[in-house]
Amino acid sequence: MNPWRIRASDFPAQAGVREQLRFLLRYAILAPSSNNSQPWQFAIRGDCIRILLDERFWLRVCDPDRREMYLNAGCALENLLVAAEHFGFSHAVRYLPEASDPALIASVQFAGGGVPSPHRPPVLFDMLAVRQTSHRPHLDRAVEDHVLANLQRCCVEEDIVLRLYTDRPTRRAFCNMVVRADLLQFADPAFRRELSACVGQGMLGTPWLISQLVRLIVRHVDIGRTQSQRDSALVLSSPVLGVLASARDDRAIQVQTGQVYERLSLAAAALGIQTQPMSQPVEIPELRDELTRLLSPPVLLPMHPFRLGYAPAERRRTLRRPLDDVLVE
Repeated sequence: MNPWRIRASDFPAQAGVREQLRFLLRYAILAPSSNNSQPWQFAIRGDCIRILLDERFWLRVCDPDRREMYLNAGCALENLLVAAEHFGFSHAVRYLPEASDPALIASVQFAGGGVPSPHRPPVLFDMLAVRQTSHRPHLDRAVEDHVLANLQRCCVEEDIVLRLYTDRPTRRAFCNMVVRADLLQFADPAFRRELSACVGQGMLGTPWLISQLVRLIVRHVDIGRTQSQRDSALVLSSPVLGVLASARDDRAIQVQTGQVYERLSLAAAALGIQTQPMSQPVEIPELRDELTRLLSPPVLLPMHPFRLGYAPAERRRTLRRPLDDVLVE
């Protein structure tokens, strides 16, 4: 069964709570993740869902401190909450509930009688199976100020700040960081091996034969200059640079940053706007420091940069592991 083919009308309203929560998780697994790594697992315990990290899908080279793993899991959590509210569940989230289990990033207790939160309007649910990460240049079309103001309202977490930059000097400065990051990362054989493994699994949505050819090229050839030129064109085509940032950086903030990003991506998709993370500068310490200075004052730590603009939809869906593969007992 294709995970993307899910219909709200199939919700098992007459079934027990376990089957209902299992249905909600079919939306959670549609969340975006770094290189489509999908580093999550889920466990259903009565009326509670536990969200865990799956270290088998940890990208150790580009994400050595697991910051992006926690952020990716936050995206899945947000999808889960959007779906839960649509089907009438209330929920209580506990972040990092067990210090003895660092793999457990959140537990969510569900009950009846829920309604959509003000920052999760019904249209977000409609976008869960529509949203895609864009890998195409954006159209030469500005994003109107009132649209940016609406997207700004997606960030309600008090310790997270959403910055949206439309001025060309800031976007060019960020583009320069992306170019340098690409050159540094692709010069590292370990980074290329890790990326080639993701490509070879077909997880990025390319046909099997093409993915195998690209895997070999990525593994054995430093394509940093080519990739940097491509990424530079993508960044400069975008009318908006977005950066999610915080004055502190801890695991709960990382998870919540993922929630904000996914919420914003769903809201953007409803407006025909596409987003794409551009995480390279925050994966390299010296460039993250440079991006921090670009955001200041005040001193804010960049958590998740991304580009935003109008673009045609992607032709192919990226693969998702079946729900049974990510459910644990």
